[in-house]
Amino acid sequence: MGQTNRADQGITNLQEVLDALLHASPLAIIVVDSNGLVRIWNKSAERILGWSEEETTNRPVPVDSQLLLHSEGETDIRVQRKDGVPIDIEIRTAFWREREGHGTVAIFSETGRHRAAEQKLYDVEEELERVATREREARGEVRIERRFRELLEAAPDAIIEVDREGRIVLLNLVTEKLFGYRREELLGQPVELLVPGGVRDAHVRNREGYWNHPATRPMGGNLALEGCRKDGSRFPVEISLSPVRSEEGLRVTAVIRDISERKRAEDQLRAMRENYTRELELRNREVEQANQLKSEFLASMSHELRTPLHTVIGFAELLGEEIEGPLNEKQKRFLGHIHKDSMHLLELINDVLDLSKIEAGRLSIQREVFDVAKSVEEALASIRPGAAAKSITIETEVPVSTPVLADPMRFKQILYNLLSNAVKFTPERGTIRVEAKVRDPFVEICVIDTGIGIPDEQHEAIFDKFYQLGATTKGVREGTGLGLAITKALVEKHGGCIWVNSEPGKGSRFTFTIKIGKPE
Repeated sequence: MGQTNRADQGITNLQEVLDALLHASPLAIIVVDSNGLVRIWNKSAERILGWSEEETTNRPVPVDSQLLLHSEGETDIRVQRKDGVPIDIEIRTAFWREREGHGTVAIFSETGRHRAAEQKLYDVEEELERVATREREARGEVRIERRFRELLEAAPDAIIEVDREGRIVLLNLVTEKLFGYRREELLGQPVELLVPGGVRDAHVRNREGYWNHPATRPMGGNLALEGCRKDGSRFPVEISLSPVRSEEGLRVTAVIRDISERKRAEDQLRAMRENYTRELELRNREVEQANQLKSEFLASMSHELRTPLHTVIGFAELLGEEIEGPLNEKQKRFLGHIHKDSMHLLELINDVLDLSKIEAGRLSIQREVFDVAKSVEEALASIRPGAAAKSITIETEVPVSTPVLADPMRFKQILYNLLSNAVKFTPERGTIRVEAKVRDPFVEICVIDTGIGIPDEQHEAIFDKFYQLGATTKGVREGTGLGLAITKALVEKHGGCIWVNSEPGKGSRFTFTIKIGKPE
């Protein structure tokens, strides 16, 4: 029995605690039984809806019960207070059951106040965020300004900023070192303080003109600019200008670079170049003089070299005619060697003398109109004996009456050089062919052979002086290597050009052009 009393007493105490919590809750709490009668109506419900607990207990709900008791869940609804004023509430309903029956529990709060509180809280949070943002921006601006100062002081060039009136409003450490002023001596001073005295007035005019068309550009164009130090000494500079828009208005930033070292290097390089040019001109004059002396020597020696050689050739031919008596076979063989080698020596001398005349600019061309076919036959006559000795077939395809305007002797020399090379590099029983075609305003002449051919990489080199392609069909080198060089010079002297098409083992095709002759 004692235990039962203590249990009942505990339940009573618990009920008192629950009642205290129920009435202390800031949320309105209404409990309705299955008959629609109010069982619980706490202080917050009385405050929000206006009906007291005495007016509602064991009575029907004074507001629209369907809105309160229609279902379980959470929703927003509008109800009327006791004084008739409509209010919005947020309500959550739930069913309850016990042995005596069942009912509905409704818990709600006034939406307007709740939202006002939320709005106030939102406004406070927003204001706090704005304050925090301003603080972050302030801290960021400080960091940016500090970083800007660090970069400004670390720059390798002098940097100054000038306002619209030409006063210095900002400068870096290099400016102090370069011009010899302390920072406080320059701030607020006219920028002309850093300009040599003789050009300060012009600088003022140019500075005023810059404001009319502010743009990022170098200062002075091609002018030699100078800066002026505190001690009055001058030094060469390069200056770049950039307009800057700020809260204080339009300003200009000038980046100033000391180019003294570069100027010294340029002056040294210029002096070296001038000395080199003078030495080169002196060497060129010496070379020209040496070439002139060589050419004059060779030209003057032409007669002295050829005269005795012609005498040897002439007497060898006279002896060969046996006018003074018959020669035995051994004497004839010796005389043949003398005549052949003398003619070869004359050919070499002629090549050397011709090249010296070409290089000295003394080779004269006597142009006249003549027929190509006749000159080709005369050149072929000179090489036929050599071709016959190797059983080489000679073919021609030259139209009759094809006139050219050229020096007849030099034209035959061109043909002879090409034909003699063809004989030299064509093996026995080969073929040499001469063709001529009119390609206005030129006649195109080709010397074609079935010789050993020329590698592609040597097509240009064979026209160089003293260049020899290689061993002939006899297995030895012949000549001076001047024939094709002279031939090319003679063709170009006539206003034409010469080229070769050739492959090793497939022969060669030398082609040159000569202007067509126009009969008077």
